[in-house]
Amino acid sequence: MCNEYQLRVRRGDYDWQFSELNVPINWADAEPNRPLDRPFKPTNRATMIRAVDPADPMAGVEGLEARWWLVPFFHKGPLSAWKAMCTNARLETVDTTAAFREPYKRRRALIPFSSFIEYDEPPGWKKGEPKRRWEISWAPAHERDRVRFFAGLWDTAHPADHDGPLTSFTFVTGPPGPLFSTPQADTGKPLHSRQTRVLTLQQGMDWLKLDGGGKALLEDPEPHGDFVLKPRPRELEATD
Repeated sequence: MCNEYQLRVRRGDYDWQFSELNVPINWADAEPNRPLDRPFKPTNRATMIRAVDPADPMAGVEGLEARWWLVPFFHKGPLSAWKAMCTNARLETVDTTAAFREPYKRRRALIPFSSFIEYDEPPGWKKGEPKRRWEISWAPAHERDRVRFFAGLWDTAHPADHDGPLTSFTFVTGPPGPLFSTPQADTGKPLHSRQTRVLTLQQGMDWLKLDGGGKALLEDPEPHGDFVLKPRPRELEATD
């Protein structure tokens, strides 16, 4: 499970990558004036990229800000009444779970990021004490590799207490790869039992193809095998 991530670049630092693949990108809204060191957390608005025509993603994509924590189209009550934890979608059941099966079939997305955060319990940890905070990133192979993408899903709901439609997203997690499943040297425990699915842009365009490989594209938790784990204490992050 991933419930915190970073995007430490502006839109203009990576949107040109789409043109290199001959994919037009249009931004549907203005970029927020947000500190680059402020992490994204559930219910925050964050950047989401989707196909203009889901039947032909290569014809063009649209970027916009949307709510992280998917609220499905069938929810009609107040926003606060949707209690299901839909920040992540399980790879194993993404095509059968009620909240995700229609977005999986029709509404896939890419969520750009530059690192993500996981927590574990340090040696001697006691309940109530802060957990250890880890940042997972990679050494970019080239300039186009500074940003990668979560395999996401989106939906639009009309909650009773929301002014207009609410577009929201989630992204897919699955069984862990070696980085997450190998016991830590100092604790003897793995970092986490789940791992978010990370794609390059080329892989991401394949994910957006509704008639493509779908969830089979996400079976490998570490397709590049080059994730880097380092401590990232909370005090290093922007808070305003």
